Amino acid sequence: MAAPSATLPAPAAAAAVTATGPWREPGQAVDAAYLQTGKLRYRAEDGEIVGRNGPYFNNRPLYCRLNTDGAVLTGDRPLARLIAKPYLLGALSLAIARQRRAVWLHDAAEIESRYHCGRMTWRCSDPTLPGLEVILTVVPLTEVAGFAAQLHVSGAKPGDQLIWAFSGARREEGDPRLNWDPVMRGNPDICRSGDPRRPLLFQGLVPGFCVGNVATIDGPSFRLAATADATSVAVGRASRTDGMLVGDSLWLADPVHLAKSAPSAAPVIVGTAKLAVRQDVLFFAVESCPADAPAANLRCADPAQAFADGVAYLGAVERVRIASPNARLNAAVTAVCHAVDANCERDPYIFRHGCMAFSCRFVGWRVICGATALGWHERVLGNAGYTLGLQKKSDPARTRPSASVERLLVHEGTDSRLYGKGSLDRDFPMYDVQTQFFDQTIAGWRASADPEMERLLRPALELHLEWMQECFDPDDDGLYESYINTLPTDSVWYNGGGSAEQSAYAYTAYRAAADLARRAGDPATAARHQAQMAKIQRALREKLWVQERGHFGLYREQGGHDRVHADAWTYSVFLPIDAGLTSPLEALQSLYYTEWDLERIRLPYGGVLCQLSNWVPWKWSVRDMFGGDLFALALAYFQAGLGDAGYELLEGATLESAYASAVPGGFSHIGAATDFGDNVHMFARTVVEGLYGYAPDYPNGGVRIQPAFPSVWPTASIQTPDFAFSYRQDKDTDHYVLGLTKPAEIIFRLPVRAEKIRRVLVNGRELTGRIEPGFGCTLLTLTVPATDHVELAIELVDRLPQSQPVHLTGRVGDNLALKVPKGQVEEWLDLHQVLEATQPEASGLRGRISAKPGHHLVLARCRCGELPRWEIFKLHLTDPAADVARIVQTPRAPAPGALWDCLDLAGKYNGDIRTIFQQRYLSPRPATCSVRLGVDGYSAWTFPYWGLPPPKIELGHLAQLTDAKNRIVSPQGVPFTRFTDDRNIAFTSLWDNWPTSVEFPVGRVAKTLWLLVCGSTFPMQTRIANAEFRFRYADGQVEKLELMPPDNFWMLCPWGGEDYSYAHDAFALPAEPPPQVQLGANCRAMVLSWKLRPGVRLESVTLEALSQDVVIGLMGLSLETA
Repeated sequence: MAAPSATLPAPAAAAAVTATGPWREPGQAVDAAYLQTGKLRYRAEDGEIVGRNGPYFNNRPLYCRLNTDGAVLTGDRPLARLIAKPYLLGALSLAIARQRRAVWLHDAAEIESRYHCGRMTWRCSDPTLPGLEVILTVVPLTEVAGFAAQLHVSGAKPGDQLIWAFSGARREEGDPRLNWDPVMRGNPDICRSGDPRRPLLFQGLVPGFCVGNVATIDGPSFRLAATADATSVAVGRASRTDGMLVGDSLWLADPVHLAKSAPSAAPVIVGTAKLAVRQDVLFFAVESCPADAPAANLRCADPAQAFADGVAYLGAVERVRIASPNARLNAAVTAVCHAVDANCERDPYIFRHGCMAFSCRFVGWRVICGATALGWHERVLGNAGYTLGLQKKSDPARTRPSASVERLLVHEGTDSRLYGKGSLDRDFPMYDVQTQFFDQTIAGWRASADPEMERLLRPALELHLEWMQECFDPDDDGLYESYINTLPTDSVWYNGGGSAEQSAYAYTAYRAAADLARRAGDPATAARHQAQMAKIQRALREKLWVQERGHFGLYREQGGHDRVHADAWTYSVFLPIDAGLTSPLEALQSLYYTEWDLERIRLPYGGVLCQLSNWVPWKWSVRDMFGGDLFALALAYFQAGLGDAGYELLEGATLESAYASAVPGGFSHIGAATDFGDNVHMFARTVVEGLYGYAPDYPNGGVRIQPAFPSVWPTASIQTPDFAFSYRQDKDTDHYVLGLTKPAEIIFRLPVRAEKIRRVLVNGRELTGRIEPGFGCTLLTLTVPATDHVELAIELVDRLPQSQPVHLTGRVGDNLALKVPKGQVEEWLDLHQVLEATQPEASGLRGRISAKPGHHLVLARCRCGELPRWEIFKLHLTDPAADVARIVQTPRAPAPGALWDCLDLAGKYNGDIRTIFQQRYLSPRPATCSVRLGVDGYSAWTFPYWGLPPPKIELGHLAQLTDAKNRIVSPQGVPFTRFTDDRNIAFTSLWDNWPTSVEFPVGRVAKTLWLLVCGSTFPMQTRIANAEFRFRYADGQVEKLELMPPDNFWMLCPWGGEDYSYAHDAFALPAEPPPQVQLGANCRAMVLSWKLRPGVRLESVTLEALSQDVVIGLMGLSLETA
């Protein structure tokens, strides 16, 4: 018989609602049901992540040393399964027998799972075994693929017996880590909604896995092979056994019968041991080894020692501990230590892309910074030594940009300057991962001032700067193009435009190069690099800062109309802040942008998430929330002194992954897998450097301490290999204690929430610091000469709470009153000039709202007692009259019984909409190392890799849309002159294939103009005018209608198989789709309107393309005359 209790039913395709609420994994859409009833599946206790009666197997991997490619699959239920490329090697299960009945531990009525830094422990009891408690602990082996287990039994009665089995091996097709990843569900086509649970979560004891296995017993050891010719096998041993045999997996459901069964074609190894009354301890060890390896020479030969070694190793891995009021955060920090350790190869040290799926060598993304935060500096150095060895010192052949013909010219080809001098000869060469490699390696150098790192880094960084300049800023204007240089840049491109991301990375690199040159006694080079830093700062502010919105734009067009694309993503915000490119006020405005223009999701169990972008239609990574990006945004808030808001993001991203996901203590994403490197490293960095505020710069002899704890925390502490730091409130005194492993000058930047500072004591001596206003509090800056230990006491008078931002709404033209909650106002800052005729008051400000609807900031510098602080007012201003005017100007449907004059545009048609993606769009293209749209006018840079050709555009619905007057009638009731099949559109484009604009003569008076518009647009062209219609009247007046995706213009067809989705992307879409008509498969046309001036003749209509990449045309023009 099979074991129905150990292999659960597979999930249904619909969204899962379990006993703990609807099921969702990070990266999936957050629907209304989840927002109402989503729950945490795990709690934290004593630094452990705890579950009770969880239903799943295989949902908590434990990682063996990465070079072994081994992992141990544990989970909610007590069963340990070993995988190591290319095999599933078997699973250990245990049962307790009493009086001819037995219970598998994974079937026990009460199971508590406890995960702690690579160690899984279960506490089990069952009413059929009264008085008995079983504690099973599993740890991975340290040097080989394998695991060791300790079984502690208390309350056993005479005759109680342990029955254990090791079973189920097979050769995996592909990478076992990918196959057995408990979260990974597709990439690029991920499971965005519905039940994400993989079948492996329901697989406990599986008799089918045993078919064809070869099981043998060799004295005290056992051996299990997937097949007779398997090159690797599992060898194991129990510390004590009364007998072992090869049994029949047919009896896996019944441990008592299994222990008496005979071998079969689907064998299983079975062992028994009598249990000592009251207390007993047994050990097990299993490891992967070559098929001919002698069992006596393996680590599993001594199970107790193997277990002790595993426990000791994990104890050393747990190198960072925090104590905070949030037990879940404390336990998550413990958990991340194992993931960061498991993310790194040995001999040499090389960081990988992930721990389960994507466990491959990859120079990026953010897979180094967590090791720096956790103090593994020797690993960062080793990784740098290996990676810098891949750098090309010279390459006279690759000196110019050269796009890849094989990949539709979407990115650079192998003969491009991109792969020339200074580049890293890396895996996955299509990505610019070296930018992030240098960014993180620089941080590692600043954290250690290691002379060997400095020796390696300086010449390599100089080459990198030369490479970066020639590839991404050849015109030397200080604004650098981003070239597939961040995690979520699949299907993202800037067509040669300069951006904040690469510019911020360049700034960090030049700052490090200047420091390296100064330390090397080369002031001329240092000065040159400092000049470039200044140029980058100027370029960002002058070319990319969007003053009226208060943030850096996404990119500035190269060519075209040289416009700034204001629809920025979170990288445009947090990278300049991280690089130190923003002032405090700029940082505040930029972060506020992510609150009002990007989707925020407040989770039902605490914390918030922030969507990456507004770009639609979706394709993998274009609009996905990744844990690493959420942590990076939280870090930016911490760096800006906005601890409360940053903590909400940190908490949200931590809870949704480590406590609400399938993987306890996991840092996962449904399309990026379990313990994904980018997630685990950014979590570690954000906690250490952001929340606890540790920012070392040992090459310059300094350490900055700028904690950003939530304002309600009365205490917090951290212990790492590099520093120990604690904070404690005691009545009217804030106590800070800092210990460093290396002396440094220390700059403290600390929040003060009080009316007065009585005095500041540093190591018992009074010290005066600098006082300045902070956001919602006062900032105290103290500089302490070089030391390794500081005890700081800030004695306060009359504590005050943190001032929270005041949210106000108003309408254009109305009067608005701003009033500070406490203190006297000394200065007002209206950052976007939204108030007119202002009247300052002692505790407030009155003014009239100007014609600047949107979201804006006004700040008041207040003095509360003797101390200053900034009070923040967040304004949401609307213009109802303008909104109504826009609705009236562009009706969605004609009046009932309207009369029509349908113009014949045949003389203006220049193309066939069905061939829009059958052209070759060759010019103009950027003459730089750039990422671009494919020559088919459709393909993102990823599409040639993913096999996504343009769809076939058809006009098959025309017959059913055509009325008796031979007019095409849209669903809105608008008729247009029927066009022929082969000439049906007047295309416009900035591509040389089509004219930039086309003019259509009208010469008529009418009530409303209606337009049938069709063409292409892309996520990189959202919220900017892709084209415009100009309506010229007989009196010379001109009106304009901008085509602004996704508000009033949509791509004619799905893109990469994806379309606009209100289920997933409603925030980024208009309240309702623009009026449209489906002309055929993959051919959607917009039905747009414009209310004309009464009684004035409309002379002409002009359509002009404005955005690069797009092709937009007019198919019909009709006049509603009455």
